[in-house]
Amino acid sequence: MSDASSIVSLDPQVAEQLIQRQFPELADRNICHQPSKGTDNHIFRIGDDLCARFPKVPWAVGTARRETGTLPRFAGAPLPVPQVYGIGTPGPAYPYTWSVLSWLPGAPLEDSALSDPPDAARHLADFYAFLRSVPPDEAFRFGPDNNWRGVPLAARAPQFDAALARLPRVNSDWAARLWSQALGAGTNSAPVWLHGDVHPGNVLVTDGGISGIIDWGLCGVGDGACDLLSAWTMFEAGARDVFRQSMGVSDAQWLRGAGWALSMAVIYLPYAYENGLRCDMSENMIGRLMKDFP
Repeated sequence: MSDASSIVSLDPQVAEQLIQRQFPELADRNICHQPSKGTDNHIFRIGDDLCARFPKVPWAVGTARRETGTLPRFAGAPLPVPQVYGIGTPGPAYPYTWSVLSWLPGAPLEDSALSDPPDAARHLADFYAFLRSVPPDEAFRFGPDNNWRGVPLAARAPQFDAALARLPRVNSDWAARLWSQALGAGTNSAPVWLHGDVHPGNVLVTDGGISGIIDWGLCGVGDGACDLLSAWTMFEAGARDVFRQSMGVSDAQWLRGAGWALSMAVIYLPYAYENGLRCDMSENMIGRLMKDFP
């Protein structure tokens, strides 16, 4: 969650000049600012098939490095992922390293719908199986520059406890019970690659099917249970069951995945309520978790 006071503005003309000077072969393309609900990057379309991503905040510079360093490893994924076109350097009016990636077609799932959620659940499970098949690289182990996605759940306990105390709209006894169960589910999974942030804002849909997975800045190596949070960000009960069966995960992994989903929602919601931000995804996660773990 970004601090508004630290956000670096970027004039569209400055962005255009940076792109044209550092990638002169793109100078004749139309470059336009792309409205985004995200808080960490300014995004500019470059023609029909490319986009430039300029970090807005200092910590997002680390996520940009992760994105460009990891995406080439996943080019053969069963769901499309962006390809790295090039890496830009800072300029006189912009202080950070930035990137040019391929632009994937489709509308975010948060603004669209899946025509066959169980089939989409199977496709997403296949996608995660692919990620886990790629040999992990300890250089991209979880850390501050991917917001600790994939860390053992216990490391999130201080944030969780503090946020839950500020969240009177959630049944704290229920949340504390599920959190305790998730913490007790062990951490014995071998480290694997994980996306770390697959939710309806980062899943693209075309003609009712998943057409791409974007925003890889939180990608890393750690406990794959982190990615199981998608079960509660994306699917209702029937499709969620298909996703779990297709993933073939243990009861302990599934419970840790529920812990990730719960902690993501609980930690975000007080911030969202206090700042008037959109919070339907987190509220939906809480509702789904309450059905699965009454």
